[in-house]
Amino acid sequence: MKTITIFLHIIFLIFSVNVGAQTRIIAHRGYWDVDGHVENSLSSLEAAGRIGVYGSEFDVHITRDGKAVVYHDDDIPIESHHRTVNIESADYSIIKKTRLANGERIPTLSRYLAKGRKLPCRLILEIKEHHSPEAEERCVREVLRLVKAAKMEDRVDYISFSKFVCQRLHTLMPQASVSYLNGDLTPREIKDMGLSGIDYHSDILLSHPEWISQSHQLGLSVNVWTVNDTEDIRRFVSLGVDFITTNRPVEAMRIAHP
Repeated sequence: MKTITIFLHIIFLIFSVNVGAQTRIIAHRGYWDVDGHVENSLSSLEAAGRIGVYGSEFDVHITRDGKAVVYHDDDIPIESHHRTVNIESADYSIIKKTRLANGERIPTLSRYLAKGRKLPCRLILEIKEHHSPEAEERCVREVLRLVKAAKMEDRVDYISFSKFVCQRLHTLMPQASVSYLNGDLTPREIKDMGLSGIDYHSDILLSHPEWISQSHQLGLSVNVWTVNDTEDIRRFVSLGVDFITTNRPVEAMRIAHP
């Protein structure tokens, strides 16, 4: 009986390692490489949910009057004003009627979370760098308020290029998964900050492949972005990264989960 118990325990450990080692795929700004969809739109989020990715990544800014919106660039063209405005320097009333290339309006974070709540994938929420720590603090607090109001605390992971944002997220919601994007910190420095993982550009991890194993030894997750080339996807799967963020999620899933 003791021999059987030990054998089953070994099998369980092997199975656990294999499951944990599987690279999962994150759709970069949703699944938008299809007709009628554009980056960071509600339709691209819904499409990401349909194809079965682990997660869908998106970007959040806060306007001058405190509205969290989903958009990548810092500046946004305002057709009615025939000019470009900076999101965090503008009131929401200035940008709310602006439409994306597919005709959708720029989504508020509230609407985005409501859509995401109906989908099976996780939401990978990037808080963008803002002009000041005060603006970043406002954005962090509003994001966390909206996530809590949507009852999505257990469905949202956080990423940012801003060390300040990452530290505030960890302080205000220590149970959340928070990963740093900028690539200028070692895994040990990330661990000492109390963060969950590294989320680095492919060039960074190719220059420091040892950071993958070092992160895992420290209990950190490893995400790599934005990997679109087929051979690069295969390379990072073989290196054992936990997540690949890509604009080609369907192909990446075929490679990662043959």
